[in-house]
Amino acid sequence: MNKLYKIATILLLTLVISSVKAQTVSPVDFMRMNPYQMNTNPATDLPYESVMSLVIGNTGLDVQNTTLRYDNLFDFDAQGRPATINLRQFANSLKSNNFLGLNVNLDLFTLYRRLNKGMLTINYGIKVQADSKFNDGLFKFLGYGNSAFVGESNPVKVDMNVNVLGRQEFAVGYQLNVTNQLSLGGRVKLLFGVANVTTDAFDAQLFTDPETYALRMRETIAMKAALPNVIYVDETGKLMTNGSFSMKDLFRNPGFGVDLAAEYRFNDQFSAVAAVRDLGFIHWGMNNINMTSEVNDVGQFYDNGDFLFNGLNVDELQLISSDEYYKEQFLDTLQRYFNLGFASLEKYNTALNTNVLLRGNYDLDSHNRFSAQVQGCFLHSGFRPALTLAYNGNFFEKLDVCATYTMMPHSYDNIGLGISGRLFKTCNIYLTTNNVLGFIKPMNMSGLNVQVGIVFVLRPEDNDDEYE
Repeated sequence: MNKLYKIATILLLTLVISSVKAQTVSPVDFMRMNPYQMNTNPATDLPYESVMSLVIGNTGLDVQNTTLRYDNLFDFDAQGRPATINLRQFANSLKSNNFLGLNVNLDLFTLYRRLNKGMLTINYGIKVQADSKFNDGLFKFLGYGNSAFVGESNPVKVDMNVNVLGRQEFAVGYQLNVTNQLSLGGRVKLLFGVANVTTDAFDAQLFTDPETYALRMRETIAMKAALPNVIYVDETGKLMTNGSFSMKDLFRNPGFGVDLAAEYRFNDQFSAVAAVRDLGFIHWGMNNINMTSEVNDVGQFYDNGDFLFNGLNVDELQLISSDEYYKEQFLDTLQRYFNLGFASLEKYNTALNTNVLLRGNYDLDSHNRFSAQVQGCFLHSGFRPALTLAYNGNFFEKLDVCATYTMMPHSYDNIGLGISGRLFKTCNIYLTTNNVLGFIKPMNMSGLNVQVGIVFVLRPEDNDDEYE
C-alpha cells in the first residue's frame, strides 16, 4: 500500500501543481466575436482593434470519458437507487480501448493589437494535458474470475497508458491579411515544463494453469517523471515527498512550440481553414525520476521472474484467518514480491500533443455561418479524431451565439452551446459548453467542456479618434 500511495501522490501533485488538455472541441472555436477563437485559428481576422484580458479572460475545463458509465456499474432497485455492483455488466460495457482525459486551460494575460495589415498577439497561460488509455482486461477478470481465462493462450491482459504534462506558455504571434482572400497566422511559444508523468510500459499478464488452476503473473512497469523538488529520490533509491519548492522550479525545463494557420476566402460565402497547433517539445533537465517494477525472489511464490501462486496449505490458511501477526507478515511478504524501484533519470524530451484541423465555412449572410470541421490530436495514448458541425449567429452587434455537434470515438452525444454578450461597449462576457446533454445525467456523460471568461475589446468605431 505504501508504494501505491507514492504513485498516487505523484499523479495527484502533478495535477494540482499546474492547474488542469487531450483533445478539446469548444463552441468558442467557432464564435467569430470571441477573440479566443484565435487559439484554434491564429489566421482569423478579428473585428477588433485591440483585445485585453487579465486572469479571467479564458478559463476552460475539459473532461473526456469514452466508456465509464455510472449506470453500467450498478443494478438498481425499483426506486432507481443503486442496489448491487454488477462487475460483469460493467466489464461488458467497456471497449478494448478506453480513454480518459482531464484538462484545464487558464489564460492569465492576453493582449492583441492591430498593426498595419494584421494583428500582434501576446499570451501567457498555464496548461496541463492529461490523458489515459486502458483496456478491459482487469475489469473482465474481476467480473468473470480467472476461470474465464484458462490456458497459456488465453491470459488476462492488463494494459494502461498515462501521460500528464503541465507547463507554462509564453506566446507571441502575428495574424496577417496577405490579400483580401488569404490570411496567415502563427505563434511562437516559449514553454517551461512544470511536471510530467509518462508511462513507457504498464502492462501485466495473468495465466491460469488448466490442470492445477495455479496463477502466474508477469508484469512490465516503466514510468518516468519530471517533478518539482517537493518529490525526489534520495541516495538510497527511496521516493521522498518532503522536499522544498522554489520559484526556480517553474523555469527549469524549457521548451519550444509553434502554431500555424491559413484561411482562404473563395468568395463571400465559402472559406476554408487549415491549422496545426502545439508542434514542439519540452526538455526535462531537472529532478527526473525513473520508476520500474519487477517480481522479486522473496519466497515460495517466485518462479523464474514470475509471481506464481499455487495455493496455500490448511495450516497457512488457519494462521491467516486466526493470527493477526501472521496475517500482517504474510501480506507484507506479498508486497515485497512486487518491488517498485526509483532512480534518478537523465535528461529527456517529450513532444507536445500536436493538433491538426481542416474547417470549411459557409456564410449564409454577414450574420449567420455554418461550419464543418475535422481535427485530430496526437496524444501519447494514440491519435484522437473528431468531427464537428457548427452554427454561429451574430445579432444586434452585441450577441454572439453558437451551436455545435461533435463526434469522437465512442462519444457521439456532444451537443454544444455558447453565448457571448457585449456589455458597456467594450466588455465581452461569454459562457460555452460542448455537451449540454451531459448535465441531465452527469455521472454518465462521455465528455464535457466548459469555457467562461470576460475580455475587453475595442472596435474601430469605438476608437474614432485614431482615424481622424
